[in-house]
Order: sequence, then structure tokens, then C-alpha cells
Amino acid sequence: VDARRARGTMKRRSSEDAANADASETPSAGKRARATTATIAENPTGDDDKSNAKSNRRSSRTSNAEPEAAAEKANGKPAGKAKTKANGNGKGATKGDDVTSVDYREGESLAAHLKLDEGVLDVCIPAEAASTANQHLRTRQLWGTDVYTADSDIVAVLTHTGYYRPSGVMPPNLGAVRAVIRATPHPEDGYPSTSRNGIRSRSWGHIKEGCGFVVESARAVTSSGVEIDLTPNTMRRKVSPTFFPIEKEHVVHTRNSAANATGKKGLIREVTIQYNLCNEPWMKYSVSLVADQGFKRSQWTCARLRREVLYVETHHKRYELSCVPGKDGEESRFRWAASKKPLPLDKTREVGVPLPKAHVDVAADDLRWDEIHWGSNSVIIRDKEYQLARLQYLPRGK
Repeated sequence: VDARRARGTMKRRSSEDAANADASETPSAGKRARATTATIAENPTGDDDKSNAKSNRRSSRTSNAEPEAAAEKANGKPAGKAKTKANGNGKGATKGDDVTSVDYREGESLAAHLKLDEGVLDVCIPAEAASTANQHLRTRQLWGTDVYTADSDIVAVLTHTGYYRPSGVMPPNLGAVRAVIRATPHPEDGYPSTSRNGIRSRSWGHIKEGCGFVVESARAVTSSGVEIDLTPNTMRRKVSPTFFPIEKEHVVHTRNSAANATGKKGLIREVTIQYNLCNEPWMKYSVSLVADQGFKRSQWTCARLRREVLYVETHHKRYELSCVPGKDGEESRFRWAASKKPLPLDKTREVGVPLPKAHVDVAADDLRWDEIHWGSNSVIIRDKEYQLARLQYLPRGK
């Protein structure tokens, strides 16, 4: 009984303490009235609360619209368009031009994409289409000179303008060729036919509807993604690129039986030096030694032959390939000649490089570069094949 009385006393005391605490925290009626009067005096109409709510709603709408506006501002047009805006660093596109990327497909015309005053087209040509196997290139599907009809094949046009000369096989280090073209009005005199860089364009009369196009720039894209600018050859320069594949020398590794336990130390490399007909060391023939070493003009083999002369040998005969410079801006030609008697290198330099006519039997002295076809172990000169074993470059004599 005493315990229950003690617990009842403690409950009453705790209830009284809670009531006193609430009374101390709750303002009196007079204080509440004064606080309400002060609030109404500061904002008698309540417009600020409404304006704040509207402001919050507007800021919410603005923040939601900011990503779309940023996208439109970055692209220069509503989102969803395929076009992009040139920033001045684009290859061939003027700052502010609309650049539309188009993938080249053999047999499809670019006429549907060409519009006057609507920017430029950046055409991506896959490497497999940039070879002589392209049927539209083989059948010369291009009309005009400098300005071409809208249905002209872009691969044939790039060949005609001299940006490159396709080879018979796809270069392994070439990923794609990209060309920037721009729509232009039809020439008043129609589209003339000319022969350039080993291909002749077709002619066509004046066209009233649609437009033509011009090539503003081109670049090669390697398999590693590096872009290399290409230059046109419309002035019949003395050299031209071939895009011949750069094949590496095949290396055969054998294992030395006396060093089986040494792992990689037992691998020896195949010898690529051979002795020529005069018992002097020459390089073993490889197509990588006669192929273009890059996309720049100075790395083309036909340009190298303006500074050096190439000597090649079969197992029984020596031949000389030298450049014959053209006159008055004409395209260079090449001379293929057989040595009457193989001479040592020092004696060859004394006689003259290239050798005088008294020391050679000239087989052809007006060869075009596209008439020389290099193979893995031979060269074909005007339909005649020569099996090659070794080669050597010598600088031209002064």
C-alpha cells in the first residue's frame, strides 16, 4: 500500500511539472494577438506570399528547361538534328558552316544531300571502297572538271582531282577517306570532260535544276584514328600517290637446338641481306621497300625516285628504274633498263647514276607510274613480269 501511494505521488508531481513547462513555452493570448497584428501590418494584402510562390514556380520551370536550351545553344539548332556546327577547326569547313556527315555507299548518289547554301557534306568513304575494285571508279561515273554533277561518284572525283590514286588492294593501315564537299550552282557552259591523274571524266551539257558540287578538302584516316590532310593534284604535278599497302617483311623465327632451355634467347631472326651478282651485300627484295612510306608527297616512292635510282636483280640479271623528269610542268616518266654488265657499286658511281645508255639496254623510257605493278616477289612492267631477288637504292649523280 505504501508503495502504491508513493507511485501515485510521483505521477502527480511529474504531471504538474509538464504543465508548468508548457505554460512557460506557450505565449499568452495578448502576445499572440500582437504577433498577428505585426504580421498583418508588414504584409496587409498577402501579395508577397503569392509573388514568392509564382517566382518559385517560374524558377522551377526555368531550371527544367535549361538542359534543352543548353543543347539547342550548343548545336545552333533544335535538338534531334543530324547536322553539326563547324567551329573553325573543321577540315575544310568554314567557321559557322553546317556540317552534315554522310556515309558513302557504292552505287548511292549524293544528290539527295546536296542543297545550295546549306553548309557542307563530310563524306566518309570506307577503306574497302577506296580501291580500284570500286565499280563506279572503273566505269568512270563522273561528269565535269573541278565542278562535278551531283550524281558523280565521290571516289572517282577524288581520283580525278588527284587527292589520291587508289591501288588494287585495300591498304591495311588505311581506315577511311573523308572528303568535304560543297554544293555549287551549275556551270553556265556545262560540265567539260578532261583527263587527269589516269582517269577521264565525262562531259554533260547545261543543267537547269539542282546543283553540282566541288571538293573543298580531303583527308586520310588511319586505322589508329590519325587524320592526314591530302592535297589535290589538278596542275599535273610530277608525282602522284598510290596508296599502295605497306607490307612488313615476314620474319621467320627458328629455335636453336643448343639453347632450348634459354627460352627467347634461343630465337634467331631470318637474314634479309643477300649478295648481289658482284658479291656485294644488298637488301633482300620486299614489297615494303618499294611501297609508299606514308600519305605525304615526300614519302611516295615515285617522289623518292627523283632523288635516287632503284636497282633490282633477278638471279641472273640486273635492272635499273630511274625517273625521267618532265618538261614544262609535264608529268614525270620512268625508264626501265637492263644492265649490259653488272658493275660493283663504286664503279657504278664512277660511270654515273643513272647509268648512261652505253651501259644499258633500255626496255622503256616513257613509263607512267601506274604502269609499274609491284608484287610480293616480282614486278610487272607493261605486262611482262620479272622475278626479283634483291634491290638497292643509289643517290643520283650530280
